[in-house]
Amino acid sequence: MIQIATPGLEPPRISSNQLGEFVFASEKKRLSILRGQKFGNRIAAPYYIPANSAILHSLGKTHFSADVLDAAAEAIAAKKVETPYQLHQRANNLAVLEHFGCIIEQCNPPAGVHRIVRRNATIEIDGVMVSVLPEIVTENPEERFIAFTKLRFSKSKVSLDACEIILLLLHHYGQRQSRAGMEFDFGRTKIIDCFSKTVIHGHSIGRHRDQQLHRALAEIRRLWPHVEQKLN
Repeated sequence: MIQIATPGLEPPRISSNQLGEFVFASEKKRLSILRGQKFGNRIAAPYYIPANSAILHSLGKTHFSADVLDAAAEAIAAKKVETPYQLHQRANNLAVLEHFGCIIEQCNPPAGVHRIVRRNATIEIDGVMVSVLPEIVTENPEERFIAFTKLRFSKSKVSLDACEIILLLLHHYGQRQSRAGMEFDFGRTKIIDCFSKTVIHGHSIGRHRDQQLHRALAEIRRLWPHVEQKLN
């Protein structure tokens, strides 16, 4: 669905990862999330790019390669760091790869032709513009389905709950990718929560998550006009 913005009115916008966190956040945290989405958040810049790139690079025609992943981890470990922040970032990226390696056989996308997606797509849900990034799109012409495999890197206590909300967002996006002879398959779609070493499939999502999602979207619409930039 393409939404044309009305002059003078800015529709609320949020990324799927932040929306997943928003659903379970306190009022103070919710405002912080929306402030970052509305005005930008330097701290929220992509932190796990090395791990994300390494995992995606390790995907071959049919499965992830442990050997390629190990080589990438060695390259990251050998990279020179100059600040405590960079040292901490490197350690966390290596931890991601170690955890992913423990469950690598569970992470393989379904059979088909895989395409890596590195750019967000924006969809409108309940008046909120949501950016989604499925990362791995699989198309199977023989079985006529499209499915997504998404990576998540978070130490949040609610990360697994957030994953289920993000899967619902992928469901909304995936339905819009269906076309003649190729249907989106939510059951074959999954999200990999690397730190918890957990793979969550679309078919495991309960109906209460849909209610939580739509309540959160309504709250975003309510709060958005009142979110102001924090002064230093």
